[in-house]
Amino acid sequence: MGTRREISLAKYIFKVLRGKIDNPYILRELKLRVPDNAIERRRRPPLLALPYARTNLLSNTPLTRALCALNAVANQIDLFSCTLNEFTKVVSTIVSHDLDWV
Repeated sequence: MGTRREISLAKYIFKVLRGKIDNPYILRELKLRVPDNAIERRRRPPLLALPYARTNLLSNTPLTRALCALNAVANQIDLFSCTLNEFTKVVSTIVSHDLDWV
């Protein structure tokens, strides 16, 4: 996949998550994972839950790829307080240099 496509997918989901774009279908698919009280005992879960996919085709949908990118970005910056420019810089470095987020 192209780097520009992955960045634009992630930016679109970021804007839906922050309320800049109104898309109820996508917003309904975004499920936040809230850590419990035992967070010190194990690793922190990813911010957004990925939809369950039984096949490779479903695991490579645009929504799943964008959620993977958002989870990778959420490990570095706070998605709810950063600006769009900060988000774009971080997601572009992750997508262009690190292919392990997929």
